[in-house]
Amino acid sequence: MVDPRGDDEIGGHRRWSFAGCVFDEAQWSLTVAGRRVPVEAKPLAMLRYLLLRAGETVSKDELLDTIWPNVTVVEASLTTAVRKLRLALGNEDIVETVSGIGYRLAVPVELEIRRGGNAADGFDAKSVVDPSHRPWGQRSIWIGAAIVLLVIALAVAWGRPRNRAASDVRTPSAPEVADALRELDVAAVKRLVAAGWDPARPWDKEGNDALTILLNQCEWDRAHDRRKMLLIARMLIEGGAPIDRRNVWGDTAYSIAKAPRYCGPDHPVTQMIEAMCYGGSMGPRDLCLATYELTAGQRLAQGLPPKG
Repeated sequence: MVDPRGDDEIGGHRRWSFAGCVFDEAQWSLTVAGRRVPVEAKPLAMLRYLLLRAGETVSKDELLDTIWPNVTVVEASLTTAVRKLRLALGNEDIVETVSGIGYRLAVPVELEIRRGGNAADGFDAKSVVDPSHRPWGQRSIWIGAAIVLLVIALAVAWGRPRNRAASDVRTPSAPEVADALRELDVAAVKRLVAAGWDPARPWDKEGNDALTILLNQCEWDRAHDRRKMLLIARMLIEGGAPIDRRNVWGDTAYSIAKAPRYCGPDHPVTQMIEAMCYGGSMGPRDLCLATYELTAGQRLAQGLPPKG
């Protein structure tokens, strides 16, 4: 039997079934619950590679090298592709994030290989991979890796000063964050996130957050670097900044971004947020739209009398 994970003479003649979904390699198509679902090329290529490695954890570096060969891309591109794939599958649990390592398919996968080279030929079921039942060899690798990580963690912990309280750990100040966002300093924002700054935390009493502050750059500086703003916006959203949170005025990041006064509908950040809102069945969709009907709590925060 030919190794089903290899790109050999059977390449292009495989079909995988998993969790109510079917990926046909020859047709380069994904079907979910019997309905063909449109998927962009990179997310679909990622699905194919995860299927080829069904039951295994695939590292981020391996996915980046495979899906974007000979191209230097930021890790955010991988995260975006995973999000789009999960939206297409309609189930976030199918593709599992293995913290600090990469991704794996978390559902049983059945592989079929076409008997002949023509599309009309039937399929033969060849194998079923259930990720909940891993061979001892793979389990031993994970156990060994866990032991190594434990030893490293203990060594790091042992080497830390004993007289430093948890409250002494430095967190970024508001002016530092503001300067990094307003200067579109990609490296600084990355360092701030690593230092413990939470992009999802509300910025002020009006309910604005870091993403909202970033979008103001469109109004402050019309000649700003759009690519840098896009990279920072991705980092903020991937760090937890919500795209459907409304401030006390009823505005969301999407409504601010698409406004002509700010970035406008043609700005890459606006288009990215719009794709996240409406790009699939899992998106917040109309929750991304502004609403100017204030809640009782918002009216109270603004010192307005109760409605009615």
